[in-house]
Amino acid sequence: MENIIEVKNLQKSFKKNVVISNLSFSVKQGSVLGLLGTNGAGKTTLLQTMLGFESKDEGICTILGSDSPNLSAKVKQKISFVPQEPGLLEWMKVKQIIAYTKSFYCEWDDSLVDQLLKEWSIDSEQVIDKMSVGQKQKLAIILALANKPEILILDEPVASLDPVSRRNFIKKLIELNLDENRSILFSTHITSDLERVAAEVMILKDGANFFQGEIDQLKDKVVRLHVKSKSPLPEHLDFTTVKYERSGNTAQIITMNFNELDVEQLKLSLDADIQVEYLSLEDIFVEVHS
Repeated sequence: MENIIEVKNLQKSFKKNVVISNLSFSVKQGSVLGLLGTNGAGKTTLLQTMLGFESKDEGICTILGSDSPNLSAKVKQKISFVPQEPGLLEWMKVKQIIAYTKSFYCEWDDSLVDQLLKEWSIDSEQVIDKMSVGQKQKLAIILALANKPEILILDEPVASLDPVSRRNFIKKLIELNLDENRSILFSTHITSDLERVAAEVMILKDGANFFQGEIDQLKDKVVRLHVKSKSPLPEHLDFTTVKYERSGNTAQIITMNFNELDVEQLKLSLDADIQVEYLSLEDIFVEVHS
């Protein structure tokens, strides 16, 4: 499949604070990539820099072959973005902002808008300023979906939604991806939401790409090893670790590149018993950032 988003060696700082550090990744056409990171990891800055809302210091970013921040008008027609805070024109009624937004696009799915307004209990006559935070986020999502974008970019899209609304939204994303081969990039720190909709994950840590690949691949590679030796364990190991916590003859190791042969060699070198514990995505996320 063709890469529709390409990011290479991207750098972004605010004064002396490095937010994005030599970051490279790609998104294939028709894929759903979940961008996972803690608050402050650089997720929002990355998305805004990709879209040209923030200038980059160094590196290359292209969307559908068009270079950011100078995305062509044609490419912009094919992208929808939902920020954490929607920034809607709150003096308008729902029906007014729908008509206003529609005027900017060549394509618009009125039936989808009507369907989602009904499913998500949004009154088209309601003034936006009188809506709850969750309703405003739902409305922003509807506006983003209505122009039938090829690429949907979402920054913490369900942060203000209740669990039922979150599940309904994720179900809609899955339908859009399966039925229309739409490409979706969304940031989140909620691992359960990511697992429901994304086959691929990118973990952003300290502004860098810690991992990108299939979720199942990540779970196979990042494991916890429980070590019990007959003698005190060394201060350092000749072994690839994310974390190494020892206490006398016992230790816990988080390794990024689990390989059974390597573990067998470690057993022999330490004269130890080693038990392998496979982790959930949430456990991996916590261990990587702790």
